Amino acid sequence: MLSVLSITTPVFLIMFLGYVCARFKMFPPEAQKIFSLYVFYCAMPCYLFLAMAKSPANMITNISYIISFALGLFIVAAISWFIASRIFKLRGEQSILAMMGGSYTNSAFIGIPIIVMAFGEPGPVIVIALFQILIVTTLILTAIETFQKHGSLSLNTLYQLPKTIILNPIVGGSLLGILFSLMKWNVPQIINNSFGLLGNAGIPTALFALGLSLGVDRKPLSKEQRTLVYSLMILKNIVHPLIAGLIGYYIFNLSEMWLGALIVVSAMPTAMNNFIFSQRYNTFVSESSQLVFFSSILSLFTLSGLLWWFTAN
Repeated sequence: MLSVLSITTPVFLIMFLGYVCARFKMFPPEAQKIFSLYVFYCAMPCYLFLAMAKSPANMITNISYIISFALGLFIVAAISWFIASRIFKLRGEQSILAMMGGSYTNSAFIGIPIIVMAFGEPGPVIVIALFQILIVTTLILTAIETFQKHGSLSLNTLYQLPKTIILNPIVGGSLLGILFSLMKWNVPQIINNSFGLLGNAGIPTALFALGLSLGVDRKPLSKEQRTLVYSLMILKNIVHPLIAGLIGYYIFNLSEMWLGALIVVSAMPTAMNNFIFSQRYNTFVSESSQLVFFSSILSLFTLSGLLWWFTAN
């Protein structure tokens, strides 16, 4: 158990430090945004490029693993949509964001450090991050735009989405690293050293920024809103890894390592993007903020339990 805690505890201690700093207002309100921008545009692309360039090709091209995760995500997304739209009677765009909250995994800020420390390679979480950014995010943003346009699909949105995704520095850094891996190119030493200095700061800075964002004051929710948030949290932290694990084991017969990575990645908490998108479209903001917060707290226990289970067996 101590070996498991040595993996999860540093991640959440850094988040907790950011949370404490935010609660005691030790940083200005714009600090979280500045840290996040540094991670997004500078540190994480450098880290992902080097990580993917040095990863064996089989770590980033396991189709059965990707399909297992995708099927699990879409099943949990459908359940989340049904709960939000049919039971809680949310509007279309709110239901989309609720669906995202129940199924979209935090593959970057928490997923990368956990997977690297647990499995030694970032490949299993990087391919999931790319899948979510390239496919899931595209579908989510298009659906939200459609509902906000009262059912009339905006062609301008469809035109802009590919450009937005292509210009995403995290996607760009990852894809370039994958190209180096597939082509078996060596990274020049000067690039390796320079990107390494920047990239090594990415994960701790990202975790600290996430902790800052979780420490901001939150508007109290109604009883109905809290019930929805807790339902989505259970779906994301518990149901999602269970369904993905069953698919990976019984349908695709994944190896022990890949099955473990699949379950752990699926058990990651709700991604910060859920809150970011809610702010962007000015809807479901309070719920998404609480969902990210409580899902991250719960994941400390669920992820520790899963990693202990895998190491004990």
